[in-house]
Amino acid sequence: MSEPSQFRHYQIVQDADGNNVELVRNSEQVAVLAFDLQRLEYVHCHVLLEPLANRGAFEEACKALQRNGHPALARMIESGEDEGNPFYITSNVDGEALRAYLTRQQEIPGWLAIMIAARALETVVAVCERGEYLPESPLDAFRIVQTAPQAVQVMAADFRVIDNSAGKKRALKTSFEKQAKFLRTFLVEQGGTLPDHALAAADFAELLGACLSSAGVGVIAAMRELRTSLQKLAPEKLSGEIPTAQKPRALLAPLLASYQEVARGLVNLVRIQSQRLDMANPYSMRGTLTKTGRSVLIEQVPPARIAHARVKEVDDAAFKITKQRDNSGLITLALVNESEDITCLAEEIAEGISLAELMRERQWLDVQEAYLVLAGLDTALTQLDHSTLPASKLRLEDIFLLTGFAREDSRSTKLLVSKLNEWPAFNIIVRAHPTLASMSGRGTDPAVLLPPARSTPTTAWHAGWLAALCKFLLGLESPLGVHAEPEGGARERETVARLLDDEIAKVAESKPAQRNDFLARYARIIQHYDLVKPSEPARAGGTEPAVDYGLKPRPKTVPVTKAPLKREISAPLGTEPARGSPIALTSGGAARGGDEPTVGFAELLFRNGGREPSPPDAPDWARAAASAPPTLPAHLIPREVVPIWLKAAVFLSGSMVLGAMCAHLSGSALWQKKHAPAPVETVQPPKATTAAPPKAMAVEPEVPKAIPVPMPAPTPVPAPVVTAPPDAGAERGRGVSLTLPPGAGGLREQLAPAGNPPTPPKP
Repeated sequence: MSEPSQFRHYQIVQDADGNNVELVRNSEQVAVLAFDLQRLEYVHCHVLLEPLANRGAFEEACKALQRNGHPALARMIESGEDEGNPFYITSNVDGEALRAYLTRQQEIPGWLAIMIAARALETVVAVCERGEYLPESPLDAFRIVQTAPQAVQVMAADFRVIDNSAGKKRALKTSFEKQAKFLRTFLVEQGGTLPDHALAAADFAELLGACLSSAGVGVIAAMRELRTSLQKLAPEKLSGEIPTAQKPRALLAPLLASYQEVARGLVNLVRIQSQRLDMANPYSMRGTLTKTGRSVLIEQVPPARIAHARVKEVDDAAFKITKQRDNSGLITLALVNESEDITCLAEEIAEGISLAELMRERQWLDVQEAYLVLAGLDTALTQLDHSTLPASKLRLEDIFLLTGFAREDSRSTKLLVSKLNEWPAFNIIVRAHPTLASMSGRGTDPAVLLPPARSTPTTAWHAGWLAALCKFLLGLESPLGVHAEPEGGARERETVARLLDDEIAKVAESKPAQRNDFLARYARIIQHYDLVKPSEPARAGGTEPAVDYGLKPRPKTVPVTKAPLKREISAPLGTEPARGSPIALTSGGAARGGDEPTVGFAELLFRNGGREPSPPDAPDWARAAASAPPTLPAHLIPREVVPIWLKAAVFLSGSMVLGAMCAHLSGSALWQKKHAPAPVETVQPPKATTAAPPKAMAVEPEVPKAIPVPMPAPTPVPAPVVTAPPDAGAERGRGVSLTLPPGAGGLREQLAPAGNPPTPPKP
């Protein structure tokens, strides 16, 4: 087998027979599958067969697609000429060509046909919004990818970057409306809304191809209307999965080993739990390590003919680095096993929720919630920078909100539908090692929104990348299969959107800001809209000016802890601040009063946050928090209301405990007053033992008669123990008991005659 050929830093992928994997071959171009050795991902190399008739138009088309990326479009990575042959490189779309998919189908479920048509229209709209780059045959240029058990996505893998002549499609609106009517009528009449009804795949492919081919820049509004009408035909809830015959094929799957071969390669190391595929990550299986019992995800490391040996080197480095205690924000790589036939890796399953799952459930986050994600992600990115791992791509699927609960846990389901500032706690961890899902182009990469930089930045995770990620979090850009329509806080979102656009624009100038500077400006905007209300409009015809709202200084400094931070971030936007002097976004809040120190929102988060974040020419709304001393009004300080009954109960309990302690120390406690035991007579045993006469027992019944006393003694004193002499009193000791109960009289009272009771002593 010949060695794989290499074009620049792209290695051409070969199949098992040693042939190059060709994706497209026609009269215009040849496209092959390749592997990027720098970014560690698969790409498509398009080589044009004809010389360029208009070099400027070709370069302008490629640069426009580079500047204006979209999740549904393959990313334009590079373009140029090599020995007179024009070429351009696009990211991989790990799916099957739409025409090939529809050709091998005889029938297709109605709901699936509606979904495919709607997703294809979304992609066509995204292409036409960027210019006249829609190919003449969209069914050949588009690829279908399964993203969930019941969902597919249609993505554009190729574009028309040559012969971009103007005015070629002037009369497209009428043609598109006619084809759109045919497609919609076909889906309605054939009963496409019924879940178990199937449509003829050949007829559907013909109508869909004619509709997409007639699309253009001038009919974007009509395409959106058609997409909306088709979505109304789709059933609201779907049960089950896409039938096996209708599932799209993955592009890389035939080039890799089967699941049985992967399981045999780890037979003594990992116990496979299930071979059921997760279409969001179709190249991995769940298993359990034999020695430790930890749950892991197992997948194959691509061989040298498919990918470069550098992938194995990066996996080995991640295996050592992710186990270090200083890298707790990185997902641990538990195993990298290399055998004769196959090399596999196993990563520990993150007990949490991925950011992609959160966005599919919530569609968009509040400005405060997005800040919580960005601030937590900054810590993980700092560890990633210090780890020296050559990671250059982080998808939404690679970022996890670690809650301590498994994804299948019911508590995770409840967290998905609640706001982040209502969660008990969470940490953020990222996947830093390359996986097949990431290398194949699956998932949503925030970097698709970034323009090409003139020079390589020091780190790939700068403020521009955070700004691109924040656009997906706020719903300004929607991930694949998500339609976000944010509600509320329009002015706040507009201000944040301007901040995000400013940070992304700096990337094109090769001057991306630092992450802490961006987070400081973001926090400054949150503080302004949370604590300051806009002035009320003046009454019509009145001379009274509008009432201004300001910030009232606090008498105390709020401790920097996590709990107050979350509550401050989640302060309701409708809370009325204290009245005071008017304050602007960049004025820094009210002046400090006397010796009372004040700590604002941004100071709590970035008190130790590096240098001054804002340059002199920065916009006022983006000035850093460290340049101004904002404050919090007293009514926003978190306070806990304790009920009065609880206070009284605590007071009484404390008093009782304190009194009991004092009584115990003084010796007068009730548990210290024990009754003295009755004294026991000790009689020396006689030398000669004789049997006791029975008449001695007759004296005992007379003992209780001497007990009553006219005046009881104030303090009972135990009777003394009297011991008779051994010789003279032996006989008397056996007849009369000298042991008296407590409170009884002495020996004289006991021996007195019954008719003459003794006179009591004078007190």
